[in-house]
Parts: sequence; C-alpha cells; structure tokens
Amino acid sequence: MKTKSILFLMILALVLSFTTVAFAQDASCDVNLTFWHHWGGNRVPLMDAQVEAFEAANPGICVETVFLPWDNRLENLLTAVAAGNPPDVTMFGRQDLPGFAVLDAIIPLDSYMEADGISPDIFIPSEFAGNQYNGQTYMLPQPTGGALNIIWYNKEQFREAGLDPENFPQTWDELRAAAEKLTVGEDGFLDRVGIDVLQSGGEQPAFLMWLNADGQDWISEDLRTVTINNQAGMETLEFMKSFTDDVNFGVEEVRSFYEGSAELDQDIFFYDLESIQINGSWVLFQLDEYAPDLDYGIAPVPYGPSGSPDRRGSTYGGWGYMIPQNAAHPDEAWQLVKWLTTNMDDVGACWFIQQQQRPSPLKDCDGYLKDGESHPRAAEILDVAALDNVSTISPIQPQVGQIITEMTDSVLYGDATIEDALASAEAEIQALLDEFWAEYS
Repeated sequence: MKTKSILFLMILALVLSFTTVAFAQDASCDVNLTFWHHWGGNRVPLMDAQVEAFEAANPGICVETVFLPWDNRLENLLTAVAAGNPPDVTMFGRQDLPGFAVLDAIIPLDSYMEADGISPDIFIPSEFAGNQYNGQTYMLPQPTGGALNIIWYNKEQFREAGLDPENFPQTWDELRAAAEKLTVGEDGFLDRVGIDVLQSGGEQPAFLMWLNADGQDWISEDLRTVTINNQAGMETLEFMKSFTDDVNFGVEEVRSFYEGSAELDQDIFFYDLESIQINGSWVLFQLDEYAPDLDYGIAPVPYGPSGSPDRRGSTYGGWGYMIPQNAAHPDEAWQLVKWLTTNMDDVGACWFIQQQQRPSPLKDCDGYLKDGESHPRAAEILDVAALDNVSTISPIQPQVGQIITEMTDSVLYGDATIEDALASAEAEIQALLDEFWAEYS
C-alpha cells in the first residue's frame, strides 16, 4: 500500500474516533479566528496578552484562543482538517511538518510572505529551514528549535555528594560515576534520581539525543538511508540500558518514581528529587518563578565513547505556527501568524520570548533582554547551545519516533537484545523510507 493511502486511512480512522469542537463565534467581530496552542502553565497569560495586543492592532478580527494538552495533538489536528473544521491557526511542531505537507494538510505561506515583505533573512537560517518542505514554506518558527537538551543540575546536591559543582561530567563514564553518588534509594526503590537517561528535552526520543552525543546521525544527508545499526547505536543502547539497570534500579522503578511525582505542582527538579535534568532553555524561566533559591548549574550533555566534546545537544524540530487546509479565514489567519512570529515592536514575537528569557529564532531579537537588562545566565545557555548539532527530520518522522521508542523499550524491558533491536528497528524504518521515496521521488 502506498504511503499516502496509509496516511489517509489513518485520518479516516481518526475522524471516526474523535469529535471536533465547534466554538461560538463573536457576532460583534467581522472575522472570528480560532487559535490552538500548547503554551500551558505560566505562559498562558503571556499568550493571552499577545492575542489581546493583536486584536487591538487589527480591529475587526477577534481570536478564540484554545489551550490544548499535548496528548493526541496531532490526531486532533488531523481529525479537524479531515472534517473540514480545523482551527484557523495552530501551534505546530517542525518535526511533524513533512508528513502534513505531503498530505496537503497545510497552506504554504510563501505568497503571503512575499506580499507583506517578510523575508526569510530575518530568521536564523537553521531555524527557518526547518519550516520548509520541498522548496515551500509552510510555517514560521517560534521559538528556536535549539537549546533543547541542556543539563540543569543541583549544585548543593553535588557538594553533599563530594562532587565539584563547578565541573560537570564531560563524558558518559563520568556522568555515570557522578550519578552513582547522587542517586538516593535502597532495596530497589528510589528516593532521589541522579539523572534519568531515558528522558530528553522536547519531543526527541532519548536514544536519538544520546546517539547524537556519540557522534552519529540517525539518517544519511539525502534522507535515504537509516544509520543506527552500528557501533554508536550499540554504545548508545548499552549506555541507556546499563545506566537504568545499575544506577536507577531498572526501568520499572525509574518510571514508577516519575509517575508518582506527577501529582506535584511543578517539575520534580524544583523539589530536589532529581539532581540532574536534561531539558530545554525554557527551564530558566520556570526556575526564576518556581525555584528562585535553587543553586543550579548549566552544562552541555556529556558525550559518548565515539563522540566529541564539540558535539553535545541536538537541535530537533521546534515549534512554530501554521494555517491548516480548510481554515475558514486564511488571509486573516496569516495576519495572526505574522504577529506571533515576526512582530518586533509590540506585544508580539520578540516580547513573548523575552518574557520567558530564551533564545529567539529572529536575528534581531535578544530573547534574554528584558526591561533593558540581559539575564545573568544567558551567556551560559548560549554557550551550551553553540555545541548543538542539527538532528535531521525525515518525511516519516512521527513513525520514526514511535519505532525508536519501541526499540528502546524492548531492550530496557529485556524483550530483545541490543543487536536484534537495532537491526529490527533499522529495517522497519528503512522499509518505510523506501516506500515513501518510491511514491514521491
């Protein structure tokens, strides 16, 4: 069966499984836009302020802002597009763009950009490139896709464990030695995690993050050949498996520990229950608000035995905004997309990033400059981000993520050997790639 047929069958199944929500329209407005986003927590008021400023600057356009949870976000969007009732604008992951573009589920923005003088040159090149597919621009970036895999660590717990808080481990072996001193628990039960190597920043599977830190890309530059069943792939799975078993009491216990902490109001790292966390640049904003007294350090991801100190974290996907096919008001929707991603002067794109103190994809926006002052930790984060390597996004990326996750779990739970798991996953992904290129070459 061809790839496009498979994808349309997926949409049909989703249409039968989900129901779309119709929102009441404001009769006092000339145009009512529906806008979906996933900016939860302390970013909800920031998004509300952005939308209010947009409405004030664009009389006659009203925006129904809908915060949606992460779960089933792609399924809900595909359902709405297929049913002919999508939002006018939605927050969207660049890692999911190729598959949606192939389905013609997104409206290209190039003609809008040209008409309004929005040049790609205003964006950091690597950030803008992730918003294109097959020569067309389908979304605009906000925020950056980089600075996703940053080490945040508790300096006080380092001191208590006899570790130097000013010298974070550089290699996987050094990280493991530190975690053995930081992890607290007995009789197979965790009371504090040194670090969970099964987690990464953003939506990138942890295996791909660690594989990158071991110097290996998961796919060839031409997007035709999968490259995980090799020495670096084996080193990566062995590291994740042995670390989880020997330091964190096994996959069942470490996942049970995090599930048990889900009832906490904020991130587990803020409660001193995790010594080291791999997460994105947004943690700085959260630390300032929820754990202002925490003595923390910032460092790059340690590199593996086949890796290099010059290649640590991985730039993977990133958020942006796009207009789905079948949107009721595409012209007005473009005005909102433009405001959210390019506005430099008002409560728009640059302001939104500066309130969170994180990197901006806009060249002329200093995301760490707020109220005339730069954040004192900005340079540390930017230095770490400079060691990022761009992780390639394929046209079948959602399926890749699922297969990689299943491969990793099969090893962690003892259902497959590392060798068998890598060979099986590579073959499965390669078959999907071959099928895709046979259809669209």
